[in-house]
Amino acid sequence: MKGWTVAVLGGDVRMLEHMRLARLAGAKVQHYGSISGADEAAGQPQAANLAAAVKGARIISCPIPGLGADDELYAKYTTEKLRLTADVLKCAAPNAMLLTCYSTPKLDEWAKTASVTIIPYGEDDALSILHAVPTAEGAIRIAIENTDDTLLGMDVLCVGLGRVGVSVAQAFEGMKSRVSLAARNPAQLARAWAMNTVPIELRDLKAHVGKFGLIVSSTSGRVLDKDLLALTRPDVVIIDLCSPPGSIDFEAAKALGRKVIWARGQAGRAPRRAGADEWQVLMRIVRERTPELKRA
Repeated sequence: MKGWTVAVLGGDVRMLEHMRLARLAGAKVQHYGSISGADEAAGQPQAANLAAAVKGARIISCPIPGLGADDELYAKYTTEKLRLTADVLKCAAPNAMLLTCYSTPKLDEWAKTASVTIIPYGEDDALSILHAVPTAEGAIRIAIENTDDTLLGMDVLCVGLGRVGVSVAQAFEGMKSRVSLAARNPAQLARAWAMNTVPIELRDLKAHVGKFGLIVSSTSGRVLDKDLLALTRPDVVIIDLCSPPGSIDFEAAKALGRKVIWARGQAGRAPRRAGADEWQVLMRIVRERTPELKRA
């Protein structure tokens, strides 16, 4: 990547790996987002502002946890709202690639105005499977810290059996919890049975949700709505592992007095591993779109 400029923006500690590995590949790294250790990882101080960090960049690496409600980048270590507006993106190199968890209509509009290509890679199969391991470990940690019983023997409901959900269910099964899996896909329900867990169809969840002391959701879309939350135990602990907007009606949960932990971005608990995995997937995507890198 000699001669390339890479902008690494916002995020958490895992973005340090993006910086280190980009430098290792020969790129110049510009950064903004106030992450401790970023100056050393990037080989230079933080840019003066977001536009300066993006200036001349062919690759703009954004954090996997995604965008907030106001289209700002996830940035754990700064209170500044980082928005990639058209004016900011116009500073990038021609035909720059912006790699992010997912996009929004507003970001699409800004990028189109600036002739920047958005590449959402948060749902990449390989990355999701790699991220599932630290995510499941993070869910175990949060469950231990927020419950007053052992996970051994606890009735645990895992909602969703996608790439993350499988690892989450296996993690709690490994802790000897009594795991039930809720899903709507018949193949996923069959997989739940094959994993020696109790399969529950989502449409039947109302009849079962009240027995669980711990609920862990990794599914997309609003699943735990007001009606379902009202049927949960008053002492239930609910962990939402999903990116915004989440899979739980947070306002309804608060009104009902239910304890909810929105544990988005749990892959960041193992930042060196997760950051390296993200960069390798990012580079695979970039190589597929960049003939000269394929040849290199």
